[in-house]
Order: sequence, then C-alpha cells, then structure tokens
Amino acid sequence: MDISIVFQQMLILVILMGIGFLVRRLHLVDATANTYLTKLLLKVTLPATMLTAVSGSTIEVPIVTVLFLFAVIFLSFFIMGVLSFIAPWAMRAKRDESGAYAALGLFGNVNFMGIPLSFALFGPDGMFYAVLYNIVFNLLIFSLGMKLIGGKKAKISARFFFTPVMISAVLAVVLFLLEIQLPYVIYRSGRLLGGITSPLAMLLLGSILGGMNFKEMFRGWRVYGISLVRLIIAPIAVYFILAPFPISPLFLSVLVVMSASPMAISTATFTILYERHEEVVGKGIFISTLFSVFTMPFVVSFLL
Repeated sequence: MDISIVFQQMLILVILMGIGFLVRRLHLVDATANTYLTKLLLKVTLPATMLTAVSGSTIEVPIVTVLFLFAVIFLSFFIMGVLSFIAPWAMRAKRDESGAYAALGLFGNVNFMGIPLSFALFGPDGMFYAVLYNIVFNLLIFSLGMKLIGGKKAKISARFFFTPVMISAVLAVVLFLLEIQLPYVIYRSGRLLGGITSPLAMLLLGSILGGMNFKEMFRGWRVYGISLVRLIIAPIAVYFILAPFPISPLFLSVLVVMSASPMAISTATFTILYERHEEVVGKGIFISTLFSVFTMPFVVSFLL
C-alpha cells in the first residue's frame, strides 16, 4: 500500500481532530457538549454508517466463512491480549494499575478511528470486515475491558451488549448475508447521516483531548511503553501470525488497521464510571492518539 495514501487519510483525520482540540481550548464546547456528541455518534451516526456502508459491499461471504472470520478476529484479540498482559509485568507496573495498562494495550479506538479509517482506505468491502470486528470488540470491551478497569466494582450486565452500535452491526451482517437491500429512501438517508460520522468522531476526539492537562499528559514512561505495544508491536504480531491463514488480503488489512489504532476512548468512560485509573487511561489515550499520526501510515504501508 502506498504510504502517501495512508498518510493523506491520517492527515485529514488529524486536521479534523486538531480543529476539535482548538474548539475545546477556545471554550466553544465543554464536557457536557462532548457527552451529547458522543451519544449522537454512538447511537445515531455510527449505526447509520455501518448499515449503509455494508450495503454497498460487492464481496460474497458464506455464513460458514463468517464464523471462521469471527474466530480469526478473536485470535487477533488473543494475540494482542498476550502482549498487553505481558507488558505491565515487564514494565513493573503497580499491581493495581496492571489491569488498566492491559486494557489500554488490548482495546483500540475502533469506533472513532478504526472504522472511519477502514472505510476511507478500503471502501464498503473493507467496511464489512470492520463491522465484524466491531461485534467482537464490543463483546470483549463490555466484559473483559470493564473488569480490567473496574476490578471488583465492575458488574457485567447483558444490557451493555444491546447498544445501538452492536445492534446495527449485527443487523448489517444479517442484511448482507441474506442479500437484502435497504429501500432507496432509507439507504440514502442513512448514507447522508452516516457521512458525518468520520468528521464528528475526529472533532469529538480532538475536543476530548483538548480537555486534558496538556503538560501532565507527557509524564510517566510506562504510558510510552504500552503505546509502543499498542501501535507497533501488536499490529506487527497480528500480521505475521495471521498472514499464513487462508484469509483475504483485504481482511488482513482491516485487522492490521484495527490493531494499529490508538487506545480506545471507551476505556475513559469506564474510569469515570468506576472512579479508577483516570490519570493512567487519560495519558494513554492522549499519547497513543498523538503518536498514531506517525505510526499508522508507516506500520500499515510497511506490512501491507
């Protein structure tokens, strides 16, 4: 893959993220506005994106193959999980913070960066694989991810899995497998609505980062260590371990992009919910997002 193409797409996202950062610093939006924008993204625009983008896919995938793809995605998480659990031990992190570092290494920013970037780079066909990945991501982050951040405080509930993003992802896969086309009016409405997902996600991400203490974010070497695992080591490991498998190059490409994404914003919501590890998680999200501007183009172009 041409590095200039990846870099241009990342640059576009970074410019939008920078605008969001500036908007927050100028106090044009605040934490309350971010809360409502997050709800709009996760409950309206992102579900619309997944439903309509997959409708334009031209690939043919039998149901049995979909089950195999799910197994490969789980395997990619297992690979990242092994690295993410080893990293806190290797860095001699505090026992109480080990779970937070593991969550940061394991879960990437799928909704805000992975899916928009996959669609920008690979189109509707890549989006189908991204939707499959999102289903597994949600299953794991709302169970294992919550436990790693919340510890004993975390109470796993079935309602966490019935989110608009999860429902729309499953529905998109069902519509694709059954070859059901959405009515034109609904399809066009969804495409127009989903069209604001990428810019909204980047503006929101920039605004969230803009609300953090800029100077404090760069302190603490362990955050850089787990960022190295998340942004470089994990995608390289996923690529070389899964490349021999009988999977399409496009599917492998999506897995690499997802594995190279910066740390998940969702982990920050868990720190608020359980009042634990706010500083560690905040720094991780900030540093990994900042560095991904440079690591994503080179990792993806080198591997793909």
